[in-house]
Parts: sequence; C-alpha cells; structure tokens
Amino acid sequence: ILGRVSKFRHLKGTPAHKSQHIENIRNISRQISGECDGFAANPKRVAVPLSGPGGKIAIFEVKRTGRLPDGVTPALVHGSNIMDFSWDPFDDSHLAVACDDGVVKLWKIPEEGLAEPTNMPEREFNAHNDKIYFLKFHSTAKDVLATGSYDMTIRIWDLTNMQMKIQLEGHTDQMFSFTWSPCGNRCATVSKDGRIRVYEPRKVQNEPVLEGKGPVGSRGARIVWALDGDCLVVTGFDKVSERQISVFKADILGDPLNTVGLDVSPAILIPFYDEDSSTLFVTGKGDSTIYAFEITEEQPYICALSHHRCNTLHQGLSFLPKNVCDVSNVEFVKALRLTNNSIEPLSFTVPRIKTELFQDDLFPPTKITWEPTLTSSEWFAGKTIIPRRTSLRPEGMELLSDNQNTTSERTINKSASQPYISSSQPYSRLGWTPEMASQSKAKQEEIQKIISSRVEVNMKLEQEDMEGVDEKEWEE
Repeated sequence: ILGRVSKFRHLKGTPAHKSQHIENIRNISRQISGECDGFAANPKRVAVPLSGPGGKIAIFEVKRTGRLPDGVTPALVHGSNIMDFSWDPFDDSHLAVACDDGVVKLWKIPEEGLAEPTNMPEREFNAHNDKIYFLKFHSTAKDVLATGSYDMTIRIWDLTNMQMKIQLEGHTDQMFSFTWSPCGNRCATVSKDGRIRVYEPRKVQNEPVLEGKGPVGSRGARIVWALDGDCLVVTGFDKVSERQISVFKADILGDPLNTVGLDVSPAILIPFYDEDSSTLFVTGKGDSTIYAFEITEEQPYICALSHHRCNTLHQGLSFLPKNVCDVSNVEFVKALRLTNNSIEPLSFTVPRIKTELFQDDLFPPTKITWEPTLTSSEWFAGKTIIPRRTSLRPEGMELLSDNQNTTSERTINKSASQPYISSSQPYSRLGWTPEMASQSKAKQEEIQKIISSRVEVNMKLEQEDMEGVDEKEWEE
C-alpha cells in the first residue's frame, strides 16, 4: 500500500550569496507593535522601521546590494509612532503607513529609489480617532484598504477619493490580525477575546456572518486563508504560552480540524501560505527557524515538512510574489530575511534530477496576484471577478510530464499531494469541462498503476530467513 507523500516534503531553504545581501543597516527598530510584521518587501524594494523619534521607515532598493555607506539613511519621516505598514500588492512604489494618531499616510517612492529623508507623503487622511492596529490592502481590487483601530471598528477605504465606504463592527477586545480571502469577498479576524470572526463586507456590516473559538492565549495571534478559502489557519498560544498552529473550516468555525504545538516562546508566529504548493511557512521575530507545513484537505490537515534553520536570528521575513521565482532551479517560494543588520534573499526549492525540464507537477497555473482584478469602484459596487491564472513555464522549456511518456492535465491544487476539482464550484469557473476532469482522473489512476507495478513489495517475514538450532541440541 502506497502511503501519502508530499512532493514538497524535502524542500530546501538556501540563503543567497553574500554579494546579494544588503549590509550595514543600522538602528533597526525592535519596538514595533505586535500586530505589525515589522518588515515588508516587494520585488523592487524593502521597508524597514528605524528606532528613534519621528517614526522613520527606511526604504532600500533590492538591486542595490552590498554594504550601505555610513551616514544618514534615506527614510520616510512620519512625526508619530508607526503602528503598521504595507506595500500595495499592485504597485511596487506605493507604501501605506498607519500611525498611532489614527492617520494613514500614503507614500510614492521615486522610480530611482529614495535618495534622502522626507516627511512629505503623497497623500494622508484621518482614518480613526484612535490608534490603528493594522492596515491591509485588498487581495484583488486596486485602491481598496482596510484599517482596524482601538475604537473596535474596521473601516474599508476607497483610496481613489480617500472615502470610507464600509465600517465593520462586532469586536469587543483588541484585534490581533486581519486577512482578506483569496477571492476578496470575505475577510477574517482573530482577537484577544479568543474569537475568530468572518465578515462579508459588501453584504453585512454591523456584525460578522460567522464567529467561532480561536486561540485562548492573550499574547497575540495571526490568521490566513488556506485551501482556496475553504479553511482558516490561525497561529497563537495556549494557556501555558506554547505556540500553536490550528486549522478551521471557514464555513463552520467549529472546533479546529487539528492543532499542532511547536514550542514555548514569546514571539508571535507570523504565517505565510503559498497556495500553489499548499505550504505554510511560520516564524517569529527573534527566531532562527522557519517552520514549514503542508495544509491538506484530509487528516491530519497539518503535515510537517522540512524546516529551515538559519545561521542567525531574524527580525522579519517577507515573501515575494510567485512571478519572481526561478522555476528553472525548481524555486517555488522566494523571501527576503531581515537580520540584526542585513537583508538576505532566501530561496526555497525542491530537489529534482531533471532540472532542465519544467516541473509541471510542482508548478500549476498560478494566480496573478501582482495585477488587480477589479477597480475600487467595481468592487464596492458588488462586482466579483475570479483572478486570472498564468503559467510560470519559461519559453522553450520542455515539460517534465512530456518526457515521462505521460501527459498530465494539471488541475488547480488545494493540497500539493492530491490534485482535485472542487465539486462545490462550477467547472467553467476553473476553466475545466467534465470530460477533461474524467480524462485527468483516468490518467491519475494509470500513473498509480504504473507506480504500483514498479514497486516490489516483499511480504516475507524477517524471521523466516533465520536459522534455528539443531533438534539434537535441545536433547542435550
């Protein structure tokens, strides 16, 4: 009997050569709020909070590697403490920053990079009358931003005119984390009161549409969607401060499907979920280990993969969009890691022999997350468009499946180990027909038969090859 094995079980994390590092970064702030990840990157540049008065965020160009010169660091000066900050997923030059006076400042970084300190944002607006916990750009719509505040409200803004369009209510205690669903129709929060809340902002605003139990610890928590919006992954603490990862059904929010304990540490586990491989990466500020798990549809729901141990402690980790991955080296995830004084690229790959071929079993058509699907006016009007997908296959690169004498029609994976077609979604939504699904299933069964025929199963017991004592020796 063949057991379930993940294709990503032996993933490998490799830091880039030192020549690709940005070094000599000084005065990195370690006093940032627990709701903030403390580091944000996109393919072109990174944002790093600096210590000292004025609420400064340094901006560095990724391509300008090497040792930074001593002297004044080019930074954005806010005049008040920074609570959270985030890059626009659809514009690598656009940074939003939330301050403790309730103001959100929108910065436009010059194409050539930031040359000197500046205190002149492109735009700013008063989002709340109290401190802001977090801000999050929408996952599919351009110029849509959510902010959560100490006033226990979440406000959703149209940045084209800086007007609040939606206000979500129902929280009774500190909000730890907020996340948009992959389709952008829903959002979810986890709070200090130990509750998970799911909202449909364009339908119901005064209260969540679903609510359930979350982590019991009050130190902090994070929440992300998984399995194409079917599940929620929550990181937090238990009563004895052990760090935990839990998976919940997003449409029920009952007891967790599974909970995995890691270790006892005060650092909040910050998660990143890669949809194509269904891989969850978690780590905390001050950790040196990046834990990796596969999130699956069936038990045990959380499967440990190879964890990556860094040589030094990190202050932050930021993952980049899928289109920057070097698939020719079987790189399926790329991140930038902030240490005590440097930034280093980190590559996650899968060991393969025929790297000259495109590994189409590892790289299904990926969702285009770096381009908007909707405008802000379309989204607020209630329009929904499924994000487009694209192949990461380089031009002229042959498919691995073609060279194995099997043509594998790729499906959209909810978990990396088992392709699927969701029965709850129409085939047309995924670009599939029932005939194509039937052909794919037949090909999967054919591949399983080929594997089974090549695996030699030895049913012989070990003791059958052992020699016993001679019968005459018993008589003695």
